[in-house]
Amino acid sequence: MQNYTLVDAHCHIDFPQFDKDRNEVIERAQKEGVAVVLSSLNPQDFEKCLAICEKHDNVFLTVGISPTEEDAHKIDETIELIKKYGDKIAGIGEVGLDYYWVGEKEKHEAQKKNFARFIELSKELDLPLVVHSRNCEADCIEILKRQGKPAMLHSFSGSVEQAIEAVSFGCIISIPTNIAYSKNKQKIAKEIPLESIVLETDAPYLSPVPKTRNEPTNVRVSAGKIGLLRGIDTSIVEKTTTRNAAGFFRINF
Repeated sequence: MQNYTLVDAHCHIDFPQFDKDRNEVIERAQKEGVAVVLSSLNPQDFEKCLAICEKHDNVFLTVGISPTEEDAHKIDETIELIKKYGDKIAGIGEVGLDYYWVGEKEKHEAQKKNFARFIELSKELDLPLVVHSRNCEADCIEILKRQGKPAMLHSFSGSVEQAIEAVSFGCIISIPTNIAYSKNKQKIAKEIPLESIVLETDAPYLSPVPKTRNEPTNVRVSAGKIGLLRGIDTSIVEKTTTRNAAGFFRINF
């Protein structure tokens, strides 16, 4: 296996935005030494995602479903896919809570029940857990802490204090490429231990250049920015975050 210098710990290169040049995007990442963790978000897209991973040595798969999904059948189908392919995937996620798109409090309770199912599944299968926590960071952290399940907090947008609390019981914080201009992401990346940080693009979203499509090679921009913020060489950020991702996903990137 190639030794990778960087890991995009979370992206969606199965999305339609990549239909015209997906292979080129992945090959570009391969040439630049970037391993890619693809997050499957819909059971109907699982076969497509699995095929992408089987075709490209530098792409690994996690399987989850959006917290905003209310279709019980889709949630059950996702859980069955994870059980069936547990030995072929790198983790469960993204799963979690989302109070940004779902404002109704009664629906928040349903989200928490679904989240609990995925936490239990991650324990049962001993798989890493990738968590979405938009506008509900405190609830997500409280649930994970209570359940004794450290996770990767994807595209974390909470406070520095919340990030420090999450790190205190073993979570890692995933910093997306919009750290290029997000003051909140910059503050978090500067204040928490480097040993608790991984990098992601969330491609095609959160590009370092607003209103452009993001892609995995852009994690290099994040590494450079974090190096500047912390006053350390970019190579240290690259090596440490790659080691962190390898440890979390249990993959020798």
